Amino acid sequence: MRKRVSEYFSDLVPESRSTPVGLWTRRAVLALFAVIVALALLDRFGQGTSGSAAPGPAGTLRVLAPEIARGGLLFQSRIEIRARRDIELPRVVLDRGWMEGMQINSIEPAAGSESSRSGRVVLSYDKLAAGDLLRIFLSFQVNPTYVGRRSYGVELDDGRVQIARVNRSLTVLP
Repeated sequence: MRKRVSEYFSDLVPESRSTPVGLWTRRAVLALFAVIVALALLDRFGQGTSGSAAPGPAGTLRVLAPEIARGGLLFQSRIEIRARRDIELPRVVLDRGWMEGMQINSIEPAAGSESSRSGRVVLSYDKLAAGDLLRIFLSFQVNPTYVGRRSYGVELDDGRVQIARVNRSLTVLP
């Protein structure tokens, strides 16, 4: 004799209390993951570029760079210098945070010379005449193990005389 379909289900044991709890826990974890992914797609976790500028008597210094970056990320920063008067020995002095925990891929245009001043990198360029614009592109990759906040400031000097300074910070997320 053949069994009816409903008879196959009569032998099932009722659900234990842990089954719905496990199901809702799994749903909550997946929903949390989906929220994190959605926020990342909406650029809430970094890589958005922001600009900062500092006018000086001889020129204006402008920095365009992200304020937040994630470990392993490739990104670009841009430094713009607009000379108001002649700058005989333009020097771009980068705070330590530009190099700590970063892999430098390129600096374009390349500096005529590079040196160090009190642990900060100094990029030296050729003379800028009044009205000249110097754009420097710096490409980096963030070291994934170097998480935290660091100084990302830039100083523009004429020789050793400070013209302008932009104070910024960069936060690296895991």
